[in-house]
Amino acid sequence: MFLSPSVDDAIFLRIWEHILGDLPTHVALAQTCKRLRTVYTKDEEIWRAACFAAGFGRPLQRSNSAGAILNWSWRRLACILVRHSRRCEIGSCIRANSCFAEAYEELDYTRVRTLHPRHPVEFHPLYFYLHFSQNPHAASSNSRHRRTVSTHLPTPSPSPSPTPPASIPDAVSILLTQLPTFPESKYAQYGPLCSHPNASCAFATFPPVARLEFENGEGEVFMVVENPGGCTLLDVNRALAQLIPFDQYHLEVALGHYQDLALTSGMSLSQYADAISRERGFLGDHEYPFLRHVIASM
Repeated sequence: MFLSPSVDDAIFLRIWEHILGDLPTHVALAQTCKRLRTVYTKDEEIWRAACFAAGFGRPLQRSNSAGAILNWSWRRLACILVRHSRRCEIGSCIRANSCFAEAYEELDYTRVRTLHPRHPVEFHPLYFYLHFSQNPHAASSNSRHRRTVSTHLPTPSPSPSPTPPASIPDAVSILLTQLPTFPESKYAQYGPLCSHPNASCAFATFPPVARLEFENGEGEVFMVVENPGGCTLLDVNRALAQLIPFDQYHLEVALGHYQDLALTSGMSLSQYADAISRERGFLGDHEYPFLRHVIASM
């Protein structure tokens, strides 16, 4: 396929709208010829809308070691999502948005479509899988501490509040999504969430919302997640991880995990800690829980 410079961009936009949510096709087209590369390069909104239509947002990035916050382009993010899906072994990451695929296809897009504020809100299944205990007894014992979630879109009104399962987010489940893995398995089953872009970048809700307020049973807000481009699973995961108590129990859970990985790798715990500290996830900003305290205690 080749588009000469005389071809009106409107023709390209017709093609673009037809393949809107197909990120692999967009990445392939952008590499087809100079003309298409130019069209895809000059307008970031083309990539942003393509990612949005596929159900992916751009997680908020933390500052790096130099204190600077990286500003990733939507084009780079799209390429990372496509590349990761080709080598990841986890179905829930590869097909992260299959649950909402038909719903996204039904939305009407012109560049980046503003979603209707009264649209019913649904949480991504991975949100519950990552953040809530799979132990029925734990869910039952926590039912009296039920937490609800309210979601807010821009004016004129907030969206309806979805109903989470009858349990509170499980701290150990959340902790395990933050801990490291074997270096050779970072794209496989045991990689932390920060190593799986497709799962991390999936919007936490459908439709995406810019703000999430987590409330306890008394209606008090105990956590707020905000992302102007739409709250992603990684945004919610990191906010919940900050609520994990710094106590002896959770420190021992993390220490046991680090020790097991170090033993399997054949390294000392300090050597392993040094090795994994250089693997900071696909955003380059991940911090492993309790790692500094583990090293300090040796």
